[in-house]
Amino acid sequence: MSSKLDHSIVASLAAISFAIGWTVFVYHLVKTAHVSQEEGHWINVARNEAYGLCYNGCNDCYDVISIEDACFMTRKVTVPGVDCDANNIWAWADRYPLECLVAVGNIYKHNAVWWKKFWLSSLWLLNALSVVIYKLVYSILELFSVNKEYHLVHGRRRNSSTPLLSTFMVSFLAVTLLPSSTAYRCMHEAPVYNQHFINAEGSLYGQIHGWLSNCYDESFSCGEICSTATSDGKKSCDTTWCSQPRLDKPPSYYVDSAAHRVMSCGFQLTRTVPGWVDKRIANPRIEGELWVKVSVNQFNNSDGLLQQVQCLYDIVAPPQ
Repeated sequence: MSSKLDHSIVASLAAISFAIGWTVFVYHLVKTAHVSQEEGHWINVARNEAYGLCYNGCNDCYDVISIEDACFMTRKVTVPGVDCDANNIWAWADRYPLECLVAVGNIYKHNAVWWKKFWLSSLWLLNALSVVIYKLVYSILELFSVNKEYHLVHGRRRNSSTPLLSTFMVSFLAVTLLPSSTAYRCMHEAPVYNQHFINAEGSLYGQIHGWLSNCYDESFSCGEICSTATSDGKKSCDTTWCSQPRLDKPPSYYVDSAAHRVMSCGFQLTRTVPGWVDKRIANPRIEGELWVKVSVNQFNNSDGLLQQVQCLYDIVAPPQ
């Protein structure tokens, strides 16, 4: 009976601590989350976080998917008589229409207000969450209590060949400590790589820039986890697994792969180009699927968008 009372007291303290901590955390978030009412502020947010990111991409970032998310934000608004879709106006001279910046900025403002209201409303969940914390802590304490009694009763039946960790715990450790062999994108495992290209006339040229690699985790034995029975002092050990990233494909692999697509647009590869390359081909799927950034020295001539520039935009199917 005393044990159950102790467990109840500990669980109650945990629930109360959680409630106090959550309240302080929420009020801190709300207090620091200032939502500006200035229209100019949200115009700048729309310009930088939506249109700017969609047009210019990111500076060797890991989350290349965020570029397409930014482009998608510009498709959420409808302004009569104005095309606000950055996927359509990326090569325009006036590609930051004020009406669109205002409309997209209002979305960012609405989202900021929504999150502030959400955190405030989460305080109503405190009662339910506190009960859950209480039940969870109490159940864990009861489980440890039962396991302790079981070891005291059955401890003498163990021998050195019997694992002292439960089957569940061994399985849990195996799942959590054995790293996944699934490949993933990574950075800084190999140097960045650039490949220049130029058309036959020498008037249009650019660069393919790669910074992402493909990596996987390699597992190896790096120690043991041991436990000792309280009854007879017998020890049992299980292998501890560690992991380290290994390079599968470097940035040069993805640049070379993209280069074949670029050459299909009438370009040839070259070691240098005669001028500055600062205009990114604003198809977010190039970064998202090819893991490279393609930039050129110009988009348009007197007749409008250059055909070879449009070809570069289409080396990967753009978002629809």
